[in-house]
Amino acid sequence: MEQFAEVAVPVPLRRSFTYRIPEDLADRIGPGVQVEVPFGRKKSPGFVIGLTDTPAVPVERLKLIEKVTYPEPVFDRQILDLAFWVADYYVASIGEVLMTALPGGIRAEPRRASTSRANEELGLAKVPKRLTSAQSAVLKEIVSSLRENSYESFLLHGVTGSGKTEVYVRAAEEVVRKGGQALVLVPEIALSFQVVERFRLAFGDSVGVFHSAMTRRSRQDTWRAARCGDLSVVVGARSAVFTPLPSLRLLVLDEENDGAYKQSDSPRYHAREVGIMRARMTNAAVVLGGATPSLESYANAMKKKYRLLSLPRRIDNRPRAQVRLEDLREEEERPRRRGTILSPTLAAEVAERIEKKEQVILFLNRRGYAPFVQCRHCGYVATCSDCDVSLTYHQDRQALVCHYCGQVKENVQECEKCGMIRFFFGGIGTQKVEEELAAVFPRARILRFDFDSTRRVGSHSRILSAFARGDADILLGTQMVAKGLDFPRVTLVGVIYADAGLNMPDFRSAERTFQLLTQVAGRAGRGKRPGEVILQTFYPDHYALTTAAKQDYEAFFREEMECRRELRYPPFSRMANLLFDGRLEDRVIEAAEWIASHLAGSSGSDSVHFLGPAPQPLSRLKGKHRWHLAMRATRHASLKSLCETAFDAWDERERRLSSVRLSVDVDPVDLL
Repeated sequence: MEQFAEVAVPVPLRRSFTYRIPEDLADRIGPGVQVEVPFGRKKSPGFVIGLTDTPAVPVERLKLIEKVTYPEPVFDRQILDLAFWVADYYVASIGEVLMTALPGGIRAEPRRASTSRANEELGLAKVPKRLTSAQSAVLKEIVSSLRENSYESFLLHGVTGSGKTEVYVRAAEEVVRKGGQALVLVPEIALSFQVVERFRLAFGDSVGVFHSAMTRRSRQDTWRAARCGDLSVVVGARSAVFTPLPSLRLLVLDEENDGAYKQSDSPRYHAREVGIMRARMTNAAVVLGGATPSLESYANAMKKKYRLLSLPRRIDNRPRAQVRLEDLREEEERPRRRGTILSPTLAAEVAERIEKKEQVILFLNRRGYAPFVQCRHCGYVATCSDCDVSLTYHQDRQALVCHYCGQVKENVQECEKCGMIRFFFGGIGTQKVEEELAAVFPRARILRFDFDSTRRVGSHSRILSAFARGDADILLGTQMVAKGLDFPRVTLVGVIYADAGLNMPDFRSAERTFQLLTQVAGRAGRGKRPGEVILQTFYPDHYALTTAAKQDYEAFFREEMECRRELRYPPFSRMANLLFDGRLEDRVIEAAEWIASHLAGSSGSDSVHFLGPAPQPLSRLKGKHRWHLAMRATRHASLKSLCETAFDAWDERERRLSSVRLSVDVDPVDLL
């Protein structure tokens, strides 16, 4: 009897497609095999997800699979089941999920995996002599679970500098000793080089590194080595959660609260939730680590869904850095200081550290020179023609740049509206801070660490290595300096504008502010000398700042939970966001309102609250108008049902709405 293949194609359609199997390929076609198929007028990669004897359409209408593109199945049953769960939970295309799970498409023949350490080996990690009593107690809990070979989730809440990485390494050693494999996820590999190096010190060349900045061939080499069981540990960023590890026993997510774990485009999965589900499926243990856990994770720990572990003190009982709030409102009242970037207090502290041959980290989460440029004659502000945002001036390029779509206006000499050449450069970015630092501290050696200064391959490690060697006095950067860095000579951290993210139109703005400030404060005083942190702010009384200054997570958790409870935001509800975008604004609005009307009577017995439809805060990006319809309910199932209803209705929409794209974000981490 002839069999037919169900093939998932990486297109935004939540279904598979049936193909005939050529006789010469019959013995090579099965679940997990990568193929090439005719799709529309083109050829497309695809993945066989099942076989059937009874196709739903007449056989004569079915097309033939053209070829098998890899000699063996690229997905085993474990990854296929995980991909099906992701597609179902996030209301996504199974084809897009499987393509995301594959490192750039496996097309070439297998070769020996490369063990090159590229730009990640900086030689900064040192093996601790012994664990602290707190580390030992935490490790004992994890190892006990590992020995039972059953699923369990731990939330490891450890202050910055408390030795969480060493706990991860020792737990992985227990797993590897018994023939298992460990997967360690970090938000950004380039900023977590010390984590990579610590694992390599313990496991040598049996550690694989996996992230999007690697070449496709290198990622494929790591993928193959992991799949064959040649790697004991894989350290990777978000997509590494799909790495094939046949003997997976431990999964670690470091800094589990980090937004980088959430995919920003379809399929919009969250690596934390996918990792937890993968561990459930394979009876592995999960360790979610961080100094500032997400509210959802900490609430789960309070409900005993996760087992809470704690590292409340730094290694060797080193004191946490002393944090001061510097009230910028008082500085603004002093005419001679108005407009300067560093307060007198922060400037004096920086000068003192330079004199003592100590190091300083300065943080401003805004790159470029000036966030906007305004004509002093007519008041026109230069904006992006494709996005509803102002263009940022970059002095090193003498150009205006859109930080969302990348549009560049070179050599701006005059106002494009009135033709005058009198400009006001508003706000500040890291380039402008660098300029002032050079003027105020002419003898200081300054390194800038942001997206613009790290464009070239190897620039991350070059800058951080130089700072680690003591070749610079000041490291100035964006949020890239806030996490994953351990420099013992840093005794002062200064935050230029601590409240910059508080006024974002998103319910998580206070949480992100607290997390970021706590993280960056943790960069100070990690060596023998005590550390100090100065937070410059216009909102010194805001609870996100006062609790960050005390580095008191529990106090922040209580305050923020009350706000979330009152407004019924997660973790007191579940959310999904239907997203509409297109180049014709009237069509986008029509589509959003039509779907909202269609769903109004479909909420079932669960109480669903609709927010919108309304323009997204960034209402136009890359030439497309953007609206959204946010939905809030007590159960995920209710939201999933509504999302599926929306897509079913969308498939039958009027032709006039075909220029609009509909997508969904389940459990959004922001509403921007």
